[in-house]
Amino acid sequence: MKRLFAFLLTVITMVSLFSTTMADGISENWTGEVISMQVSLYNQANSNSGSSRKVKNGEEFYILEKNGNWVYVAVPNDLGGYDYGWIMTYYIIENPTHIVLRESSGIYAYAAPYNTDKRVGTVSDYERFTVIATTGSYYIVSFRNAVCYLPMNAERYWVEEDLESLLNGPSTQYVVKNNSAKVYGYASTKYGKIDTLKAGAVVEVLYTQNGFAAIRYETVIAFVDMNDIVLR
Repeated sequence: MKRLFAFLLTVITMVSLFSTTMADGISENWTGEVISMQVSLYNQANSNSGSSRKVKNGEEFYILEKNGNWVYVAVPNDLGGYDYGWIMTYYIIENPTHIVLRESSGIYAYAAPYNTDKRVGTVSDYERFTVIATTGSYYIVSFRNAVCYLPMNAERYWVEEDLESLLNGPSTQYVVKNNSAKVYGYASTKYGKIDTLKAGAVVEVLYTQNGFAAIRYETVIAFVDMNDIVLR
């Protein structure tokens, strides 16, 4: 469990750094992401023009210009700069939304928007997905180098951009007053227990909901019973 939270911390940190890095007049508000396995970064808006590198599934970049079915982009490289070139729009999504799965129990990835269709994979707690579109009651997402369908359920997901905003927002410090105070992934004691806290532990409360306090728990939001904490 700790490894999953550590992984999500890395993901959110990378996203935060990426969104605040500005150079060469690049706009932080117009981004793209590769949703196929990988794409070529071409020298010109022509697949015969030669390629400078490959851009892998999930990699994000800045879109600088559009030309028909091509976009001119700046892709961050390992040297702290950017590689520039053209990518075909068929293989990317603009200004993507990301969702983070809170708990995988009962959630499967399907080949089509029907829960009777073939399952194409088993998802993991706190797994991150890029939303390509929605249809009916399903998300169409980029999933491990492919496209699949996830059933929508608002309680099962965080929108990563909203999650980041909440985690960076104002909070109030409380102190745990009861030993072995339970921490849940949901505002409920019925399921989703993820940890326990000792008396005296300080928690950052972001908001309250139905007798529970939403706390900053490492890189996500978790819940504790209000009866287990007291204002510091």
